[in-house]
Amino acid sequence: MSEDSNGRAQSAATHIGRRDRLEELYPGYSDSVIRTITAEDVAAFARLSGDYNELHTDDEFAARTEFAQRVVHGFLHASLLSTLVGMKIPGRGALYLSQTIDFSHPVFIGDTVEATGVIESIDPVTRVLTIRTEISNQEGACVLTGTARAKVLRVQEEEKPMPARGAAQFANNLLEGRTALVTGASRGIGRAIAAALCEHGARVIVNFNNSERAAQSLVRELIDRGGSAELIKADVSQAKEAAQLVEQSAQAGGIDILVNNAGPRIKSGSFGSLSWPDMQQANEQIVGSVFNVTHAALPALTQTKGSIVNVLSSAALGRTAHNWLPYVAAKAALHAMSKNLAQELGPTGVRVNMVSPSLVDTDLTSEIPDRVRQMFVSRTPLRRLATPEDVAKAVLFLTSPFADFITGENLLITGGDVML
Repeated sequence: MSEDSNGRAQSAATHIGRRDRLEELYPGYSDSVIRTITAEDVAAFARLSGDYNELHTDDEFAARTEFAQRVVHGFLHASLLSTLVGMKIPGRGALYLSQTIDFSHPVFIGDTVEATGVIESIDPVTRVLTIRTEISNQEGACVLTGTARAKVLRVQEEEKPMPARGAAQFANNLLEGRTALVTGASRGIGRAIAAALCEHGARVIVNFNNSERAAQSLVRELIDRGGSAELIKADVSQAKEAAQLVEQSAQAGGIDILVNNAGPRIKSGSFGSLSWPDMQQANEQIVGSVFNVTHAALPALTQTKGSIVNVLSSAALGRTAHNWLPYVAAKAALHAMSKNLAQELGPTGVRVNMVSPSLVDTDLTSEIPDRVRQMFVSRTPLRRLATPEDVAKAVLFLTSPFADFITGENLLITGGDVML
């Protein structure tokens, strides 16, 4: 690496800890990985690939060839390129797109090979890197050349532990004695909502489907801080699992608060690229999930004269969000269902409200390009994106006694981007 690139590498090192790996990379950035190929590696690769060609696996056969010894499978040492891309360039968040390979020299058992990659170009819009790749042996002979293309996925930051404020900080009794079920609570908006409700005295049921480690971390943090929290796994898009979730949640004294937050990643595409099953799937995952949990929880909520908050999106309001048809259509349907529920359940004492945030920086929106994010910021009067905590505060208000005479409302968390 040249003196200039060394300097730039040091500069890039100052970015360690930042969420976006792409910010640490630049044309000319290089890195490498080294490995000594063993007979065990060859045997393992043969078992994995099913390639038992005697040139690779039989000493006697190989001795009769021009090489006089066994030749390592070409794709065995080429697999070092996967290590290079997955662990070094770009490393965190790498998605391998393509790789050209030209083999120029055989590799033998006992050889030490080094795979080197140099970034040739970066497309900041598509987040795709073009990487010149090369593998050489211990004698410096080039055994493989090629070009790789890899995309740097935008990876959401690990959820940071909440400040250690001690059990005394949970003395705020706004929701004391109430049980809150929050769906999709392991990450992002759901995590912030669960933390806010727990901090104000509620016993919180943290529902998750996939992110178990993140959910366990949240529950531990809440309990360590003196709160009451439990963990229940359920895919709420499945009626049976939603019913079991509600049954388990209500066992210790009913349900007072239901926050329907769980939702799928946004499928982006033009109308022509979509099929009706895409629309159906979004409706099942968004509207169906809320229907399943609410239907199961209604007897408990009626008994406690509880509160429901459905998490919608400002993307379904106004002109709606371009190329998000399945998502915005389902969120619009959920808006209508929520208002209908507020009318029907009002006489029973159950309140139903909604929150509609604008773009929130979570893993569900990680694929949105930076230029789109900046567009959101520039048109928002408060000049920033919404945070999960912004949404959590609104949910806290709507579930608190301060909102006892509010139902059927859709609270916009948009920084002024949407005004109705």
